[in-house]
Amino acid sequence: MKKVLIICAGLQFGGVERFAANTINFAPADEFQFDYLIFEGLGDAFAPEKIEKGGRVITFPSPQQGYKSYIKKLGDLIDENNYDVVHSHTQFNSGLNLWVAKKHGVPVRIAHSHTTAHENKTSKKQLVYEKLMRKMIVRNATHCCSCGVEAGKWMYGDKPFTVISNGIDTDLFAYNESNRESVREKYGIKKDSLLIGHSGTISKLKNQELLIRLLPEIRKKRNTELFLLGTCPNQEELLRLKDLASELKVTDSVHFAGAVMNVNEHLSAFDVFAFPSLREGTPLALIEAQANGLPCVISDNIASDAVLSDLVTQIPLSDEEAWISDLLKAKRNQPEKYVDVIKKSGYDAREAYRKLFEIYRS
Repeated sequence: MKKVLIICAGLQFGGVERFAANTINFAPADEFQFDYLIFEGLGDAFAPEKIEKGGRVITFPSPQQGYKSYIKKLGDLIDENNYDVVHSHTQFNSGLNLWVAKKHGVPVRIAHSHTTAHENKTSKKQLVYEKLMRKMIVRNATHCCSCGVEAGKWMYGDKPFTVISNGIDTDLFAYNESNRESVREKYGIKKDSLLIGHSGTISKLKNQELLIRLLPEIRKKRNTELFLLGTCPNQEELLRLKDLASELKVTDSVHFAGAVMNVNEHLSAFDVFAFPSLREGTPLALIEAQANGLPCVISDNIASDAVLSDLVTQIPLSDEEAWISDLLKAKRNQPEKYVDVIKKSGYDAREAYRKLFEIYRS
């Protein structure tokens, strides 16, 4: 049985974390033994599920709390367990992880890029660190993977890489009328209300602020509510958005639902999916929404890899009139058929993870 160490910073409700967490769910029985290395304070919502499936969850202080100590602890962990594979999802810190893995004799060392840029402005010190880490990734990775073409080019430059699509369990995310009714009843959503849905970590990068700002104008034309799914690592950002909703007098129309395990059921309750991110790689949430047959209105800053169907309309963030118009006119049409559309596009989890397990076996 091959022993695999997945380093993913946290196991909270984010796209990267879900991809990493789901690896054990789709792995062939009795072929791999999984350990997950996460960092203190970054969330472990999926940890009980991993343990139940026979995996281990190991927690370290983050590298930023002491690189020398982190290198020593990681090296000791590798030596104690004789891993066959180290799979790092920690973006630039992957350079450090894979250098340690190579030094300690791990034969398969995988870097995995999940984004195309930063949320915040990058300091000169950070740019120097990134340049060094890119070199370390290229020198120490046996395999470079990414969620999409743009994410791969951004991280690896001219070095060849393998695209591993952010696959989902397409059948699980199929539209379900019963789920629609139960979720809307739970939150008191009226049958004739337009429910705009969004799924993503509450952050400035995801730009939920735009949706809240547009809501008063949308409500002038139709009774509308906004439903925001996702964790909030930064409580200041959550409070800022709640204050904005209060200032615009739409508090009663904005649902901050937080992290939920049954995202698939909530998607069926939505009428339209809004995704106004400032930038993205290939977001898992958008793939899930399309599998659910949801009309999707998204930022034109999102990588085209994630546009898999005729459900998606991309709009510049500056064109607020177009956002309002397209959100209002969105309507479901034969949502059940889109599971097969997403399967054929290569984003079914079974196919995506099959490619990954072939790399593990190498």
